[in-house]
Amino acid sequence: MDANVENKKKKGAFGEINITPLIDIVLVVLIIFMVITPQTINELAVNLPKKTETVQKHDMPTDQLVVAVCRDGTFSLNKQVMKLPALSNQLRQRLAGSKDKVVFVDAHPDAPYDKVVDLMDAARGSGAEKLGIAKLKEPDQFKACTPDLPPPAPGGDESGP
Repeated sequence: MDANVENKKKKGAFGEINITPLIDIVLVVLIIFMVITPQTINELAVNLPKKTETVQKHDMPTDQLVVAVCRDGTFSLNKQVMKLPALSNQLRQRLAGSKDKVVFVDAHPDAPYDKVVDLMDAARGSGAEKLGIAKLKEPDQFKACTPDLPPPAPGGDESGP
């Protein structure tokens, strides 16, 4: 009987698994995921309108609320520079009487990002149901913090004779 046991041990199946191909496959999959992951992180889902209508400057509503972050990090509401708590109070008062609670957010290209987020949070906290984000402008085209000049007085030409 001892001879049969020894023969079975010599002729038996090889009990170890060759894991080298498994490691190769896992490393290839790991490299694929490492290459794909940074591309998927930068994507952001956005609901874009199906049709974009251009509004002429003279057709813009006068009761529109535009909040902005200026270059130096200060805030403005409809071109009036003010501190964030005062801006929140003004927004709350103006949105209380409005049926569509829409606020448009604009920011100077060099404005600190955290100030823009603070402004958006303040607008939502003041009762805005929808936030419209203005497109990025060139620094010389950003006018949301510059008050409009008053129209010249009639007959006020003081250039002299």
